[in-house]
Amino acid sequence: MSEAEMGPTKTVAVIGAGIAGVSTALYLQLDGHRVSIFDPKRPGSMTSFGNAGLIATYATLPTATPGILMKVPKMLMDPAGPLSLRWSYLPQLSPWLFSLLRNSAPKRIRRNAYVKSLLLNRAWDDFRPLIEATKAEDLVYAGGMLRVFRTEQAFEVMKARELELMDYTKRSYELLNADEIRQMEPALEPVFPHAIYSTDSRNIRNPGRLTEVFADHFIAKGGSIIPEAVADIEQTSGGNWRIRSNGSNSSFDAVVVAAGSWSRRLAKKLRIRLLLESERGYHVMVPAPVRGLNRSVHFGEEGFMLSPMETGYRISTGVELAGIDAPPDYRRIRRAVGAAEGLVKGLKVKEESIWMGRRPSTPDTVPILGKLSGMDGLYFATGGAHIGMSLGPTFGKIIADLVSGRDPGIDLDPYRPDRW
Repeated sequence: MSEAEMGPTKTVAVIGAGIAGVSTALYLQLDGHRVSIFDPKRPGSMTSFGNAGLIATYATLPTATPGILMKVPKMLMDPAGPLSLRWSYLPQLSPWLFSLLRNSAPKRIRRNAYVKSLLLNRAWDDFRPLIEATKAEDLVYAGGMLRVFRTEQAFEVMKARELELMDYTKRSYELLNADEIRQMEPALEPVFPHAIYSTDSRNIRNPGRLTEVFADHFIAKGGSIIPEAVADIEQTSGGNWRIRSNGSNSSFDAVVVAAGSWSRRLAKKLRIRLLLESERGYHVMVPAPVRGLNRSVHFGEEGFMLSPMETGYRISTGVELAGIDAPPDYRRIRRAVGAAEGLVKGLKVKEESIWMGRRPSTPDTVPILGKLSGMDGLYFATGGAHIGMSLGPTFGKIIADLVSGRDPGIDLDPYRPDRW
């Protein structure tokens, strides 16, 4: 690509070394920009480390669905349930929660699912160039994702809640019977009469290591990773952006805030209001059984995912609204671990490690992506929630297009950082 096509070379600071930040840095670097990543943590060691390892192109269903209001009392009363919030955090959460309730109207659900689908439609096309450039093909495979159900009731609830929306957003799936499930996943106990198979999703054997591989390639090509927390961002009178970190002050032509759940705190320093919350999730690693699964499997009644990884099997579950700083509550994930042993042949649920991460989540379940009017050179790439790993490279490609002066090929108005 010529300089005329991508505009002049710029200095760019990317705040955040998760999959969104590292992918953004790589795409900017491919355009010839001089890029520095700021993050006190090692690349891929936070939220990008512990997810279920899916490029989840099926996942258009918003968090806000009809009836979410009726679930709030249970969320408050059962801290070990699959969806919970802490009483002590309720005052801080209220603006986000009220917006979540507003977004549970049917028209908003369809609209939010649709705008998510526009990003997911291109997720693999944006992921693939980075996988090829970093020679990380061994970490990703096309296995799809299987959701299994033990009871007719749970299966019918899923169909009523999701299938119409999946058809509306043109997701690819197959409904399977017991024989088809056994053929696809013989390691499952024969207790599942129903499943839905998302055919075009891909599996990541180690999402943390994949992010590290991307970061290593970025460094090898001349990029800089500064292991410092950003304390402040300000725009200078000349239009540049000054980054004040723990150890230095630096000036850049552009800044990309891709700091996950911490993006809200950085935005606040600029008097920008992001309705962004930390939607906390958990995982436990257990030893892989001798006869393993071929892909990630979600268990409908139990509400957890089991994912084969290169370091064992990952049991992941939980949506906890408690803020960034509250200590972990491992009760719900340990409840899921206890249920897993009877569902997969030979699976022994010896806890090898346990983890909690913070998904950056918006009340409409639509990412925060793009720039703000009147603040040239400032970009946001966050709010991926449950599909942050899936959309990291898409965030990166779109931001690189904007910084380089290209049309990103998508209307970014629904994802505006200042939409609240």
